[in-house]
Amino acid sequence: MQSLRSIAVMFAIVGLVLPLLGQPAPPYHIDFDPGRDVTLLDHDEHGNKGLFINVRFTITLEGGTKLEDLAGADYKLKIEEDGQFIPPELDVPRPAPVETFSAVLALDTSGSMKERNRMAQAKAAAEEFLRRLPARADCGLILFDHEIRQPVLPPSADRAGLSKEIRDVQPRGGTAYLDATAKGIEVLGKAPAGRDKAVVVLTDGVDLNSQTPLNLVIHEAIKHKVRVYTIGIGEPGRQERVTTALVLDHSGSMKPPADDHDILPKIQALHRAGKRFVEIMPSSGQVSIVPFSTDVGRPRDFSPDKSKLIEQIQKLQAFGETALFDATYVGICTLEAEGGAGKRAVVAMTDGVDNTSRRRVEEVIERAQEAKVPLYMLGFGREGELDQKTMEHMARSTGGRYYHAKNEKALLDIFENLSIELHDDGIDEIALKKLASETHGAYYPAKDVSQLKLILQQVSETITQKRYAVTFKSRRQVHDGTARNVALKLVRRGEVVSNAAGGPINVEEQVVQTATGGYQVHGVVPASMDHLVYLGFLIVIGLLIALPAMMRRVSGA
Repeated sequence: MQSLRSIAVMFAIVGLVLPLLGQPAPPYHIDFDPGRDVTLLDHDEHGNKGLFINVRFTITLEGGTKLEDLAGADYKLKIEEDGQFIPPELDVPRPAPVETFSAVLALDTSGSMKERNRMAQAKAAAEEFLRRLPARADCGLILFDHEIRQPVLPPSADRAGLSKEIRDVQPRGGTAYLDATAKGIEVLGKAPAGRDKAVVVLTDGVDLNSQTPLNLVIHEAIKHKVRVYTIGIGEPGRQERVTTALVLDHSGSMKPPADDHDILPKIQALHRAGKRFVEIMPSSGQVSIVPFSTDVGRPRDFSPDKSKLIEQIQKLQAFGETALFDATYVGICTLEAEGGAGKRAVVAMTDGVDNTSRRRVEEVIERAQEAKVPLYMLGFGREGELDQKTMEHMARSTGGRYYHAKNEKALLDIFENLSIELHDDGIDEIALKKLASETHGAYYPAKDVSQLKLILQQVSETITQKRYAVTFKSRRQVHDGTARNVALKLVRRGEVVSNAAGGPINVEEQVVQTATGGYQVHGVVPASMDHLVYLGFLIVIGLLIALPAMMRRVSGA
């Protein structure tokens, strides 16, 4: 009896499996990201008011499938909202790569790209991206640091000029990827009508220097129908506030140039270098200028206002002697008095030997150690005119670093790199994701720089795929604060056969792939409660009210 049951079960399983074995695997794949591809609208493309849902998706071929093998009419795409199909049903389009589109590659060339071989890897990945673009596609190039570098190369089919600019560029300065993206969108606004357009942004840092706010970049991208693809190199930053005391020497020895090859006086070189330090600083940073010569000037208030700080630096005039130790001590005390959270540092620059301070070196070091403030000491000018040993000791003892700038260019580079080191602690992943998702692009994290080439390959393949969009009116035209589901279903059409009477019978359709997303409607969620639960609460409340009287009766008995 047991063996008969086993045989029956086996036949039942075979009966279920055989029909499935005869079904071919679906040749299509729906690429649909719920996080970025479902948008709530208050009107449709014709201006009709209401609650509309915009769904975007890409249809690609599964591996090994050829276009000539497809019977496009055998499949269709259905969209569901909360389990109910939304008309109309769509015939699945025959996928084909988009070859006539316009793109702009915006490549970060800031000073932080020197670290961990990032610049070399980014150049190789950018070259791979260009190689993989279709021959008929136009591509432009924007290189950026704290500003957009020149020249900006507009989209064209010529790759040689782009490759040369990428190979020749050297990293420097801060980060302004929002300005670069905005410029890319502006350039693509002049592309031929009807083309798909995309900006591909590769960066390793927080945007420290852009004048264009994020929301305006997104607005312009949507307006010009430009998708933005962002690639973030490295770990997400903590967005920690950085407070710095800039202790700056303006003694009389700052009047001549730093060496025989410089033309500008050292004081003017300091004006330029201090300006660069401040320009690269993000909005979360703040600085106090502590000027000194024979005496220490009054420390300026901590401020994130770049124009105000630059004005304070450029007002410094060269006169007097050098009170480096006293000024550094005041810088430490100024940071302690400010008392804010986050990273703190003293950056002290001098072109000579201390000759008027009352504080001893060990006193300054001890105060910095107690306050846990690192000292970054900068010697500017000829080696014989500097007390390098003492400054190295001050920096090493407090967890800071000593730098020697022999000339104007070296001073500018040191201030620039120091600002990057202090302020740029990782990528702003939230902003990069927002920029990509709200422009219908995609965000790619590259925590390991060796992943860049593979990621740029993926981006080149993605932007050449045609994206489709469907806007439909929601079945529930109420802003009730609820979450609702959207599903895209790839359906194989049923075979049409004839019945005994000669009439056609449509065999039931089969769902072969489902991609699910959702959206959240703004508004107030109405409270609801089952009436039996409500009644139960009333009974419990009544018992609690009656409980004291019942207890008195029991105790009286």
